Amino acid sequence: MRNTTLLLLFAALFACKTRKETAASTPSMDTKGGSQLISLATQGCRGWCPIYVLDFYTNGKVKYEGTRFVEKAGKSEFQLTPDELSKLTTEVKKVNLWQYPENIESRVADAPYARLTVYDGAKSHPVSGSIDRPKPILELENMLKDLAEAHGVQVKKGVNPDDPALKLTAQVVVKLKPDVNAGNWVAKFNDEIKLRLVRRVSTENNWLVGYNPDQFTEKAITDLLKDLEGVLDVVPAKNMKLGN
Repeated sequence: MRNTTLLLLFAALFACKTRKETAASTPSMDTKGGSQLISLATQGCRGWCPIYVLDFYTNGKVKYEGTRFVEKAGKSEFQLTPDELSKLTTEVKKVNLWQYPENIESRVADAPYARLTVYDGAKSHPVSGSIDRPKPILELENMLKDLAEAHGVQVKKGVNPDDPALKLTAQVVVKLKPDVNAGNWVAKFNDEIKLRLVRRVSTENNWLVGYNPDQFTEKAITDLLKDLEGVLDVVPAKNMKLGN
């Protein structure tokens, strides 16, 4: 009886371990049923190399998580267009990461490393390396980065955590006259007033502009910018519906 009990206990422990190992190797599923297609995970370097993960799913959903030296920390999602998803799927098959070893040794000292992982159902295959990996792998990685940036997620450029621009977190929408160049306009401000162009928000000359909330209240920056030459209006960003 004692031997039977021990056998049953060992069998239960083995089954539990097997379930855990299977779960760890199983690709995650998107909430709408898409399975993982490919992922990109970057690593640090001696400098401000951005550290983040991009997970691309078969339904076009993309999940991003920025960790360090990134413009946007934390988690977010965006959706690929059908054409973008089609081209990505074709490129993933063409490159065929399955043919490469899991680690490609680099001869370049202190270059940023990245890991591409391809998925096929419950199977996955990671390929890690640096800037001297084969050209098809580098081109596929750049494609993933291009897709992220096309949807407003900056991943190509690292961010210095001590950069004063990181404090420019509050935003207003500045409506400039049609003949005003936004880049030249924002460059005129001196060290006493720090502003940055975030992005254009309409076909007109309307721009999302970041400022330091520790330096100005929303009313103060609005009143200040409204009085400047070339400015038609200034509206708090929260009062406008802005696309991604």
